[in-house]
Amino acid sequence: MLSIHNKIRHLFLQPNSVYTRLITRRVIFAVVFFALLILLLSADFVPGKVSLQVGQVSDHDVVAPKTMSYKNAAKTEKLQAEVIAGIGNSYNTDVTVIKRVEEQLTNIFHSAGSILANSRTLTLEQRVEKLQNNMTAELSKSVLTSMAALDEAGLNKAEEQTRLVLRKFFERGIREGDLSSVRKNIILEIEELRLEHNLEVVVSGLTQSLIQPNSILNSAETERRIQAAKDSIQEVRDTVIKGQIILRKGDIVTEEHIRVMKELEIYAGHVNELRLVGITVFALAVMGLVLGYLYKFMLNVYKNEAHLLLIGLITLIVLLLGKLAHYYNDFAAPIAAGALITAILINPRVGIMLSVALSLLFGIIADHELRVVSTLLAGCITGVYSISKSKHGYSLTKSGLWIAGINFLVIVATGFMEQHNASQTMLQGLLGAVNGIASTVITIGLLPYLEHAFSITTPISLLELVKPNHQLLQRLLIDAPGTYHHSIVVGNIAETAAGAIGADPIIVRVGAYYHDIGKIKRPYLFIENQVSAENPHDKIAPSLSTLIVTSHIKDGVDLCRDYKLPQIIVDIVQQHHGTTLVSYFYKRATENEHSECIIEADFRYEGPRPQTKEAALVMLADSCEAAVRSIAKPNVNRIEATVRKIIRERLHDGQLDECNLTLKDLNTVGDIFIQLLSSMFHTRIEYPDAIKELERRKPKNGNSYKCSVKDESD
Repeated sequence: MLSIHNKIRHLFLQPNSVYTRLITRRVIFAVVFFALLILLLSADFVPGKVSLQVGQVSDHDVVAPKTMSYKNAAKTEKLQAEVIAGIGNSYNTDVTVIKRVEEQLTNIFHSAGSILANSRTLTLEQRVEKLQNNMTAELSKSVLTSMAALDEAGLNKAEEQTRLVLRKFFERGIREGDLSSVRKNIILEIEELRLEHNLEVVVSGLTQSLIQPNSILNSAETERRIQAAKDSIQEVRDTVIKGQIILRKGDIVTEEHIRVMKELEIYAGHVNELRLVGITVFALAVMGLVLGYLYKFMLNVYKNEAHLLLIGLITLIVLLLGKLAHYYNDFAAPIAAGALITAILINPRVGIMLSVALSLLFGIIADHELRVVSTLLAGCITGVYSISKSKHGYSLTKSGLWIAGINFLVIVATGFMEQHNASQTMLQGLLGAVNGIASTVITIGLLPYLEHAFSITTPISLLELVKPNHQLLQRLLIDAPGTYHHSIVVGNIAETAAGAIGADPIIVRVGAYYHDIGKIKRPYLFIENQVSAENPHDKIAPSLSTLIVTSHIKDGVDLCRDYKLPQIIVDIVQQHHGTTLVSYFYKRATENEHSECIIEADFRYEGPRPQTKEAALVMLADSCEAAVRSIAKPNVNRIEATVRKIIRERLHDGQLDECNLTLKDLNTVGDIFIQLLSSMFHTRIEYPDAIKELERRKPKNGNSYKCSVKDESD
């Protein structure tokens, strides 16, 4: 009988099935996913909770299940509002205002006196026109007319009276909103002076024109007074006794009833049609943003059905765990586990995006509590950063500590900002720290199953492959020791170069360790494994030798699949020679009598050419290491010339056309290869005098001194 997994697989893969269509599968997955998502966000999984709304009539008594004291935020806010209403604003007097106004007043009368002194022979209308054209300040026609009718003594008296009135009102203090009433009071004040008509018009007009606020609001002092009043107010706390009836049958539900039930954690809310529509629209919007991000910036993930299915599965699992934690405390929800798993299995950037989505969606479960959402989002982003900053794998233990620390800091900081109870805030912070550790524990528990189910390779699983006790590496060491040593050296130099050009160092190292694994089948036919001077290829036709040599690629792929190595390593094994020419045997073949019948393509590897930076690095490291090893007397110049030649030949042969290595990358790779290979294959220093002395003193059996000479020369 087929397993459930095989039945589902058969359903979607049979040739005539409608489910083989891409759009059909995606629609089915989307419908199932959103149905489960809405169920998670809206349903209440804990029975016995009260589902009522404000304005409803309760159909049963609601009894407090425990005794507790809680802060009554509504009553506290009402008390604060009453106290703040009795606090007046603080004002500062701007002494520069009266000085500036008096200077302006002096200038007006000085100008008017000068103009009128030279215009006494003119008519009144002419004097008014002259004042209007030459006055430094803008005054109304009536004020100018009355001013033109005054003599010198009248002008002096008008200036004196205007100055007195202005000072009187400035001393009282004038605020921005009081100008209208002040101007009315100025009119009444001037009327009581019983001045003659022209004088009164001038004094009244100038005073109302020049008057302005001189009491400036001191916002900082006012806010300080309000804050001091708030600090002096003790929060209003109510106490509920176990067994106390909170809401009687037949009573109309109020906001206070809902508040008390929430404090007692017995309120489940009420999922009506409108709320369900809101949840659906919000969830669609959030997941639409995720898909839009993937389509715009991560198209390879968007097109990968397995990755989309994995993202949906992670979302549902993590929100389910968060829902269960919600009934204890929202800060204990292990949402960061989803971000960690996504970053490890897919991509850190997808992990960041999913962090935002999961935090927003959990906000629905957490009753839109901003502290919870901000804490979880900070923890998620910290977790993704902590596992993506390292180029040589990651430590989930360290990630858990980072998430725990950030959760604690954010919870405590926001708790202090909102002036929550200190002990309660610290308890929530500890829950957030435990949440960080729990997230990594969940991640460690789920990773192996998700890796296997979705055939995804992670740095942790790759690092397992380079352990010396791996069965395939053990076979390589025993059956082909020369190839094993060569692979280790290639892995070292390729990994170093990978870090410098943005390739994945772990993939490069593992790929290098296994790139020649196919030589296990016939190790004695490869020069590095031959211990005798006799080379079997000297007795074989070049075409057959080429077939034997190139077959190690197919043999390596078969071995990798037999041992279930990841596809990314299989690709490197298959691509590390590309379609290069087996030049040694091709040259031998062309030196024969029938060289004109030789086809170059028959002496090339089948390929394909390297498709990634990692595969290209293994190709270059493999060729350069082998070429440098063959140099008779290696030195820096010869090694550099050999490395540059190999890289140039691979480039001109088109072997690097299908990977995304740049010329700058190739130059960097060459520099690193030269440096490392020069340190490995340096020329040995000879000690002729010491050797002669040891030979002279050597006993007849020669055993002890042989060892000594070997050690010194190495």
